[in-house]
Amino acid sequence: MEPALTRDEVFVVDDSRAVREVVCQHLSRLGCEPIPLSSGASCLAELERRVPAMVLLDLRMEGMQGDEACRRMKAHPNAGSVPVVMLTGASAPHEVMLCSRAGADDFLPKPVEFDALTAKVLAVRAAREHARQGPPPGLGVLLVEGSRSMGSFLGGALEHEGFHVLYARHAVEAEALAVAYGARLDGLVVDVSRSFAFQDGLALARRLQILLPRKPLVLVAGVEEPTDVHSRARELTGEPLLERRLMAPDALVARVLDRLAPGVAPVRAAERVPLFSVVEFTTRCGPVLTGFSSDASPEALFVRTLTPARAGARLSLRVTLAGQRNACAVEALVAWSNPPRRGSAFQGPAGMGLRLERVDTALAAQFQRFVPKALGFSLALPTRSSIF
Repeated sequence: MEPALTRDEVFVVDDSRAVREVVCQHLSRLGCEPIPLSSGASCLAELERRVPAMVLLDLRMEGMQGDEACRRMKAHPNAGSVPVVMLTGASAPHEVMLCSRAGADDFLPKPVEFDALTAKVLAVRAAREHARQGPPPGLGVLLVEGSRSMGSFLGGALEHEGFHVLYARHAVEAEALAVAYGARLDGLVVDVSRSFAFQDGLALARRLQILLPRKPLVLVAGVEEPTDVHSRARELTGEPLLERRLMAPDALVARVLDRLAPGVAPVRAAERVPLFSVVEFTTRCGPVLTGFSSDASPEALFVRTLTPARAGARLSLRVTLAGQRNACAVEALVAWSNPPRRGSAFQGPAGMGLRLERVDTALAAQFQRFVPKALGFSLALPTRSSIF
């Protein structure tokens, strides 16, 4: 028996009438309200009249290509947060990479497997409830960023560790968020760099500490700070100020994570390789589901997908790296899992962090090839800090 949904509008954008009809019929059986559209231009025009719950968008169409339509949709003031699932004629990495770069949330290879489509639709349907629930316990973080580069770096690293991040760019915003979401916050990270517009990041850190006295407080700096700043930082937290200029990126992230969640081993790999990859994964009894990753690593993988498996689940993966034709077999454990959350103030990517347990020899050889020779690489070696 197929699961029932309350009726949600779903744009089905494909220049093939046959594909539109088949997909729309399945969506109707799920209780959705499919809106068939034959081009990217008609999709963008329809957005001016209504905002759907979800968009299924073919990558290769006559006229405007799907990735361009997706890019414009994500820039639309009313539809930027609408989940977009791209339909691709092949699951080749270069095809899926176009979808990822356009801002797509997920993809489905054609011909569409209806079990996989059903899973994506159900995930989007559940997103509203997840938003009301807020971040999972232990994963809500307020990041007060003194500089755009520091905020982007640390925020992205925290999100890829499964944290849900509230971003504040100045003191007034930081205090307002602390008051509004204090019960959902599990830690605070404050950049005390002197580049702050309000000048004294340490004074802000002290006010936040008073507002949320039992929350871990981590102080970081993007530039060299004088001795008195280091002394005041230690007085506030009992820990040294973390200076980005003195640490390798992974070392800084590891120190921040250790203070936010002591004893939790980070998923972030010590040596990450910037290779795009397509990931197909299955649980013991479920359908084959899809996702993609913008980096690969010998120890871990972040997979962006609307349908992550539960934390603790063991998965069988087929990973196809960019530039490769054949998929590699991988066994992995789900370290953390974030389903999509629509309407939440916290930012956390829909997806999952995986610890790789068994990697076939072909994939191991690719890691060996792309990790810089100065670092070396061996699956038998213990994890060590990266220097790049």
